[in-house]
Amino acid sequence: MVILHDEEYYKSRVPQPDLGPIGNFSRFIWNKERKTIFDRTAKEWGQVGIFYLAFFTVLGSIFAVQMKISIDYVSQLKKPFFQYPGVTPKSSIGKRFAIFSSPWQLESPGIVFKPNSVSSASPIISINNASANAKPKRYIEALTDFLQEYHKNTSYYNLNCQDKSGGSNYFEKPCFFDITNLGTCSKPPFGYTEPMQPCILIKFNKRFDWVPVCYNRSSHLPESMPSNLKKMVLESDKLHVWLSCDGVNNVDKEHMGEIEYTPRPGFSNEYFPFAGQPHYLSPIVALQFKNLTPNRLVTIECNLWAANIQDRARKALDFQIIIAS
Repeated sequence: MVILHDEEYYKSRVPQPDLGPIGNFSRFIWNKERKTIFDRTAKEWGQVGIFYLAFFTVLGSIFAVQMKISIDYVSQLKKPFFQYPGVTPKSSIGKRFAIFSSPWQLESPGIVFKPNSVSSASPIISINNASANAKPKRYIEALTDFLQEYHKNTSYYNLNCQDKSGGSNYFEKPCFFDITNLGTCSKPPFGYTEPMQPCILIKFNKRFDWVPVCYNRSSHLPESMPSNLKKMVLESDKLHVWLSCDGVNNVDKEHMGEIEYTPRPGFSNEYFPFAGQPHYLSPIVALQFKNLTPNRLVTIECNLWAANIQDRARKALDFQIIIAS
């Protein structure tokens, strides 16, 4: 069987004469005899364009529908879909109560300190007027920027949390954290002027569904808990995840001086659990070093205290601080 083509077809199959590298490339871009651009006629380019337009239209439509379905699904979730290991919260109608798969958590829920070192990722806070990266002004700016996120419209929050003995739940607005309660550490210069009494802000991490089992007056307190903190726990009528910070060794303890905790050495129970609530504000405790020894690098270790934090996980944070005279 022989397939016959018209004369135009056979003409198009005739090899093009060799014009040399530049000539061949120029002819590829525009062939005035065949009226082609990049070796395709206007009709051929139109067919290719229509194909890809239809192809990407269908592909884009499928992607848009998939994204719409995913966003609609995620936006209807009352809390993040994933959970941290060791916690399996359950809900009852109208009220939510967390039930732990185990009453004892091996991991610390976690805290961070601000300001971080402005010159590197190091946990060393070095305050030195002679260094451009360590001047007090840099730390004042860092703390000011950090606290901006706490200047929120109070209509987003429950302002009566302190009237409750228990924590928040999923069906309420989150409790408002008022940074004015941090006193001197709530506004510039945060103690970074003479006499140098710098503030370090300790912020509780957002850990989904973690519910503290707080120590109270009737609790059996750990022997390792500092005596001054034990006294505060026994005198407090409110529940807290308690915080203690101290020098790592005797030399650090000697040179760190007095630490003032504001508003108190603990994070109030009203801010737990974090369940992905919009506008949630993590609680903060301010540490103000009243009389650090100049020119001595002091290592500070901070521990969290709750009945469901084991001793091996109690250490939550350490950092170093030095003030140049």
